[in-house]
Amino acid sequence: MCLALGLAPASTGCPTLSTLPDQAPVVSLTDPATETPYLLYVPSTYTDSVEWPLVVVCHGTWPYDTAEHQMREWAKHGETQGVIVVTPTLAATKGDLPPPPDQQIDLQRRDEAAVLAIVAMLKRQYRIAEDRVFLTGWSAGAYTMLHTGLRHPEIFRAMFIRQGTFDARFMDVPLDAFDPWQGVKVVYGQTDFLRDQSKACVAWLREQGMHVEEQEMTGTHRRIDPALPWKYFRDFARERLWVRIRAEAPDPDDPSQVQFAVDSRPPAVKQKWYFGDGRESYEPSPRHKYDKPGHYDVTVNVELPNGKKYARKRSIWIGGGGSSARQSSGAEALAGLSGDPRRP
Repeated sequence: MCLALGLAPASTGCPTLSTLPDQAPVVSLTDPATETPYLLYVPSTYTDSVEWPLVVVCHGTWPYDTAEHQMREWAKHGETQGVIVVTPTLAATKGDLPPPPDQQIDLQRRDEAAVLAIVAMLKRQYRIAEDRVFLTGWSAGAYTMLHTGLRHPEIFRAMFIRQGTFDARFMDVPLDAFDPWQGVKVVYGQTDFLRDQSKACVAWLREQGMHVEEQEMTGTHRRIDPALPWKYFRDFARERLWVRIRAEAPDPDDPSQVQFAVDSRPPAVKQKWYFGDGRESYEPSPRHKYDKPGHYDVTVNVELPNGKKYARKRSIWIGGGGSSARQSSGAEALAGLSGDPRRP
């Protein structure tokens, strides 16, 4: 069902929201698993012959901001820049009167489940580039964006926080989830009433080992042109290495076996695997069998076409119930290169 959006400005002092493009419709959908409504814009130039970037946009506090407001900001930019845009309706974006931490975290988990389900569905329906899935949000949209993005760096390449709310009590993120190679940028206004929260967010992220870019702009709390976050996403994807370890259980009847693979942009020309149990492999996609249950730190060293070498680590659990894995934050560069993720 196509949606006609007749929206007023979000609040006093905010600029008039952009008109929608007429080349393709904004489609109103509902995720069947979580019953979460969302809006989708696919550029009129879409084709399966190339991979497309995806931007998930998190709205702020209702009624000052909504999924419709964000789609009105982003759809025309998506059309001109060739970006698929999705704006889900979220539950945890209550910047004015947020609930106690336990309730807020429950709402963020609900939003997390919805965002992950929507992204997974879109990947099945469209040809989306695995290394160009991004998250952005305005104001209270930062709650859901940080919770979801930081917990899933294997999905979201980078995040751009636009004048965001922040409360460290709401940050339910396991320590092993933080990936310093994930891009994060925080923008806030000089006289923004959320400036202190934005700066606290930057400080907290850096305490967790994240490398954060921050930018102070003139003015107060206002909408920010999508061209700014999109430039950050585009440049980050072009200039920063992307490496991801994939680990899957190929045989449901044998949880001790794991099928490994490595994705990288640019593609790796060589790789060496260390499975965490003393054994190694030079195969591009090795299948490995573990002798006993437990936690294992799997490392892959990759060599790129330019001769640079990097390593990525992923922790996996082998047990009677199967294997599970998470991309580790212990990524570091090799061969004399700096381990600083800010370097390409």
